[in-house]
Amino acid sequence: MKKRKVLTGSAVLLAVLAAAGGIMAYLGASDDAENTVEVAHDKITVTENFPKPSDLSSNSNNYYTKEVAVANTGNVDCYVRVYADFPDSRTAAESYYSADGVNYYSAVRDAELSGDTQTDDNGRTLHTQSFVNMLNSRDGEWIFVPDDDSSEKLRGYFYYKEPVKVGESTPDLFTNVMIKTGEAPESLDLVVYAESVDCVYEDNGQAKTYADYASAWNAFLN
Repeated sequence: MKKRKVLTGSAVLLAVLAAAGGIMAYLGASDDAENTVEVAHDKITVTENFPKPSDLSSNSNNYYTKEVAVANTGNVDCYVRVYADFPDSRTAAESYYSADGVNYYSAVRDAELSGDTQTDDNGRTLHTQSFVNMLNSRDGEWIFVPDDDSSEKLRGYFYYKEPVKVGESTPDLFTNVMIKTGEAPESLDLVVYAESVDCVYEDNGQAKTYADYASAWNAFLN
């Protein structure tokens, strides 16, 4: 029997309801905001670590720590997925994600696979390749299902491919962000939220385990 997904209202959003102006809207409303989603007995929390930032500097590459991971605070193992995007396409075009604080990849989801790079004075490298394409090409623990994928209901999310055990957390999806600004920087939003689904399902009274993350999510969403 399919279990109902319950969202905890506006707490799901990590960054849209931020203070007006400056980088706060870009990094999140506060550094202690807790965001949870419940599915049956699953309970997950989007955990973040970031400093209280200053305002965006004009005509600059603005680098900030933003470590995004998902912790399983429930009582059953679960699969998780994360939505992370800039609502404004113009902002996304000038933004980059990094998983190591050194290599930064375009936040534009359909950026061409390209070897073009640019290195700044502090040794950070900006890649024209999109973060999602880089992630998928490495076949690591996180994967992104693109907007044109055949699995329509899975599109647009980052999926952690392994079950997250009770009391444990995923590795960081990314650890840093960078945004280029012009003459008059505006307040910016980076929307981040997470969902979870059980690893186990019932079949004729027997508890069985899904083969992988895609099976679990397809069964839940269909």
